[in-house]
Parts: sequence; structure tokens; C-alpha cells
Amino acid sequence: MSKFDFKNVELLKDLSQKEINFLADFLTERKYSNGDNVFAKGSVRDKILIIQEGSVALKQEIDGAQTIALFKQHDVLGEMALIDKDGVHSYNLDVASSQMKALEMSAYNWHTVVKKNPALADKIYKNISRVLKRRLTHANNKLWTLFAAGKIIGSYDDLLSMIDEWTDIILHIIPSEKMAFLSFSHATRKVKVHKNEGFKFAENSSFDVEQDPLLPQLVDAPATTILAEGKWPKEYNKTPYKCKTLIVTPVKIQKKVIGFIVLGNKVNKKNFSVNNRILLEALATQVAPAIQDVMIAEMTAAEKEIKQVYIDPFAKT
Repeated sequence: MSKFDFKNVELLKDLSQKEINFLADFLTERKYSNGDNVFAKGSVRDKILIIQEGSVALKQEIDGAQTIALFKQHDVLGEMALIDKDGVHSYNLDVASSQMKALEMSAYNWHTVVKKNPALADKIYKNISRVLKRRLTHANNKLWTLFAAGKIIGSYDDLLSMIDEWTDIILHIIPSEKMAFLSFSHATRKVKVHKNEGFKFAENSSFDVEQDPLLPQLVDAPATTILAEGKWPKEYNKTPYKCKTLIVTPVKIQKKVIGFIVLGNKVNKKNFSVNNRILLEALATQVAPAIQDVMIAEMTAAEKEIKQVYIDPFAKT
């Protein structure tokens, strides 16, 4: 078994080196490739997994397969197998990196550990309780956010009200000092500012997308961009959204961008994380169709009003 720093594994907190060495004898090393399914939804929980290298994505069916959490080196998965006999997995867990190496222990081997070293097992159980409590908080935040966003879709028929409520939800789950929602028109190549808090945008203003150094790249190749403090390209320094830390997520229908979510400077002073990206992308995917429908409806209504006033003032309404 290759060297691995067990002291960075939350599940093994407070274990002595002697206890870690004892536990290591019950672990086996396994290698996975990108896309491999580690746990399948509905399958029996029969092992625990500690990530040595690489990452895995926890997925749920939310209008297609959506990643709801990402786990990396030193994270532990499947710990419920140690406390819930014959329980089944609630989600799919797939390898997200090119390769993933893990240490695994079967539920059968765990029962042997419990019999031979009950004091060690008791420490593990306490750590499992701590891990599950933390994860439950994050999971509840995630599910609450997606639920609230879904309620918005069916509750509003004007764009401004929808965006106001939607962005409030985003700031509730990812508290940030600055936030903006921008729409984008492929026909005019213009960006419009619908909502702004803290950035140097003027609300309801518009500008050509080519005037911005970042947004045209996201139109051509839609992908969330995260910029950390001290890593800003020089050409971004004069943009309205210059700040310490930034995340920009395109809102798109299939591969066609219709807008952008922009957040700046997390309240906790940390950089935006991969899980922040996952959350924003899930929200954007869920709300994009409703935003597009309302934008089209408002545009159609505006065109009708212009036609009545300037083309046929005597037309019946």
C-alpha cells in the first residue's frame, strides 16, 4: 500500500498512530478511471471509501443528471455502511477526475475491527456523527436552494421579480458582497444589467459584449469562471466587476448563453469553491428555461405595443 497521510482524514480524527496502523491492515487499494461508477443509486451499502488521489461527483436526477457535491483527496464516502446494515445508496457516485485512487474497507472487515478493537471503533463512530452532521447542513442548504428556485419558476411572470427573488436565494446560500444578473442577446450581441449590488454596473444599462474581456469567451465556450485574489489578468482590471474574488456562471439553454450570474467577494473572505460552482450551475440549469420564456414574452409584448403606437395607432387591443 502506498504512503498516505491518514491524519488529514476527518473520519480518523483523534486516532493514535498505533490505531491507524491497525486499521490500515483492513484497507485495500483500488484504482478507478474517469466516469466509473463507484456507488450506484439503490445498491446496497457494503463498503467505505477514502479518496487517496483524484475526485468523485455525487449525482442526482434534477432535470437530467446534476452534480450536487464534489469530493476530493482525504474525503470519505459510504460511511453509512458502517452503521446502517443493508441500507442502500441514495445517489450515484461517479469518478470526476481522469483517474481516482481509493482505500476501501468492506462492511464485513469493519465488523472484525469492532470485535477486535472496540475502543477504536467507538472513535470512528463519533467521527462519523460529526461528518454526517456537517454534510446534512450542506445538503439541506443545497436542497432548500433548489426547491426555492423551482418555486420561483412557477410563481412569477415578469423578469425583474423573478430575478429579484432568485438572486436573493443565491445570496442566502453563497453570501457575497457583490452580485449581478446580466442578460445576453445573440441578435444584438449586447449585455443588459438587470440586477446589480456592489459592482460598478449601472442598472438597466446595456453594453456591447465585445467591450468586455471575459464575457465573449463565456459566450463562445460556456463555462463557469472563478478568479481568486491576486490572479486577475491585467486586461480585467478596468472591468466593472473587478474585486478580490469572483465567480461568473453562464445561464444557458443547451449551449446558447442567455445571461450571466456574477458574484464577487464572499462574505467569509474565502475564495469561491468548486461546490459554489456546482451549485450555481445547477441553479442556472433549473431556472434558465423560465428566464428565457419570460424574456420572450416581455419582448413580444413590447413589440406589440410599438406596433400599435407607431404603426397602427387605431388597432384594437
